[in-house]
Amino acid sequence: MADSSGKDILLCGRDFTEQDLWVVKETVRRFPRLSQTELAHTICEKKRLLPTAITKQEFPKLPLTLLMDGLYANGPVMEVCRKNKWEFMIVLKDKSLPSVWQEAKGLMRLNSEGEYRYERTWQGRRQVFRWVNGIEYDYISGKHKILAIHLVTCDESWEEIDKKGCTVMKTSRHAWISSEPINWKNVHERCNLAARKRWLHENNILKEKHQGYRYEHIISHNWNAMRGYHYLMHIGRMLNEMVLHSISLTEHLKEVGVQSFIRKFFIAMTQRSLDTERIRQRVKSTCQLRLVLEEDWKTSRQLA
Repeated sequence: MADSSGKDILLCGRDFTEQDLWVVKETVRRFPRLSQTELAHTICEKKRLLPTAITKQEFPKLPLTLLMDGLYANGPVMEVCRKNKWEFMIVLKDKSLPSVWQEAKGLMRLNSEGEYRYERTWQGRRQVFRWVNGIEYDYISGKHKILAIHLVTCDESWEEIDKKGCTVMKTSRHAWISSEPINWKNVHERCNLAARKRWLHENNILKEKHQGYRYEHIISHNWNAMRGYHYLMHIGRMLNEMVLHSISLTEHLKEVGVQSFIRKFFIAMTQRSLDTERIRQRVKSTCQLRLVLEEDWKTSRQLA
């Protein structure tokens, strides 16, 4: 995109399109008190929906469930998801959508028979789920609109050993907006097995930044070079994770630890000659890569 002087508008070395500029203007209009840092964060989050829309165009029959943080808890985002027939689980913070919270809390208090309540123990934590379906949410996006949304909360309690060796009780609370009505049959799947997995994406970023991949460095001032590094990094990371979670290396990893294994692997790759003929023969042969299930990674494991 070019400005009035005919020069391209760049952000972080990336061409800024008319659509990008519209997102900025709309965000500033709706949230006039945002700082520059908060504005940049908000715009980046909103623009992440665009690749999803492109995926929908390329694979129209692919079922998608979007796991999103509290920044996406607004009418326009949910409207886009409904329009594209995407399911979603969106984090709902205490101060977000106050009218929805007010109605949900009132209806939860009236649920004296516990029809919309479910208790279970999961990964050593006692969980109490409560939900309200079909809450009408009013918002303005060009014109007045109404969406029917479903809210679910999870109150957890568990015991931990503190630094003094004493047992202490810990608690936490989570809340989400669901695209689908909640019931006792699907609450575990949608909340525990889907919505909470959103943190895995954050963990992936932290690993790449702070656990040997040096992703926090700028690497290059050339945008194409940065994109190339980004794609190669993710390919390399994918291969590393497949190796680390393979059955053939599981016991060794348990014994020496991940960091020690990576150091040994680096030494083997950089300080000794590779047998190219042996590698060529292994590539030609049929092989099977079997992985360890994630939830059995640090315990007695079932193999997949």
